[in-house]
Amino acid sequence: MKEQIKITTIWWWNWQSNLLDWLNSYFWDDIKISSIVSMSDDWRTTWVLMKAFNDKLNIHLPPPWDVRRCLFSLSKSKYKDLFKMYFEQEITLDWDIKDFSIKDILLSLDSSNDFIEYISREKKDFLDFVIPLDIKIKWHKFWNILMASLFYNYDQNYDKMLDFLHNMMEVWWKIIPVTIKRAYIKAILWNWDVIEKQDNISNVVNYNSWISDLRLMDCSIDAKHTKQVHEAIVESNYLIIWPWDLYTSIISNFIIWGVKDSVNDSISKIIYIWNSTNKWWETTWLTQLDFLNKIELFLWKKVDYFVLNNSKPSLSDDEKEVFKNDISIKWGDYLFLSDIEREELSRRWVNVLETNLLWDNKSYKYDKKKIVETLSKIIFNK
Repeated sequence: MKEQIKITTIWWWNWQSNLLDWLNSYFWDDIKISSIVSMSDDWRTTWVLMKAFNDKLNIHLPPPWDVRRCLFSLSKSKYKDLFKMYFEQEITLDWDIKDFSIKDILLSLDSSNDFIEYISREKKDFLDFVIPLDIKIKWHKFWNILMASLFYNYDQNYDKMLDFLHNMMEVWWKIIPVTIKRAYIKAILWNWDVIEKQDNISNVVNYNSWISDLRLMDCSIDAKHTKQVHEAIVESNYLIIWPWDLYTSIISNFIIWGVKDSVNDSISKIIYIWNSTNKWWETTWLTQLDFLNKIELFLWKKVDYFVLNNSKPSLSDDEKEVFKNDISIKWGDYLFLSDIEREELSRRWVNVLETNLLWDNKSYKYDKKKIVETLSKIIFNK
């Protein structure tokens, strides 16, 4: 049996889960993946649940949002589609969380008995788990409630909870939280203002100066990477850094204690797949080269491969309006590599791959086939 190429991906949420899904579909037999997931998420119902755990149970609940998407993407279960359908579903029952077991919630979502029997084939007791919280269950996603319940009932043992989920969903590659400590972040602006929390930095965006630095908040200064993170990074052949938001999605992982040291202990080649656009305020005025410089500054290591999109779709006036108001762009615009930047990257021995990466019917998102073909050129010389 040939030796598999070890790849570690690092990012958060939807884009990383898409990348994993593509790699899972195309390269399953040739690679072994460890996916490091950001733990700085603090928005929407995730934050409501985390805050309730902290205020009412005096327990830190690591955010479940990003982990679940990655697990879906790597599942080899015949019920993969049902996992996505049921576990991503929002609960509409206007009752307290403490009044529902896991099985009660599943049945309320009209899940089949066959599906319930399948997910409980190893341990049926988890179906009876409840969380003693007197907050409303309405509008929470079932997956977040499931992870929170497993975490609470497994004595706050995150590894045990994650092992259970890997087995239940038949995920043979590893999803690894960058830390299980509190990992709240703050942005230091050029005018010395400080914006705290990921949601305020990335989504609220009610500040009037661009970002100079990203740090851990005082309550999170002991956020250290896990042993699994270190092992995944130092043993990998390639480290893939995936877009989108520069500070809140990517650099938020690098400021966790120990991550930079592990990267520098590794001989892995670093692949940085860059965004097709910038984002108002979070990356206002940054050029393509600026993005790369920021990554290397926070990573303390040179990027080996810089993958960039070089195309721009023709958009109607209505499509342009949708584009500029997209939450991932926030009135930003497409960016392309200049000749001067290209010369500088050549001088620094950075391998630059410029190609059309866009999904034809989308304004800025990437096409999985094009990404896979580009990665094949780097990893398999195809």
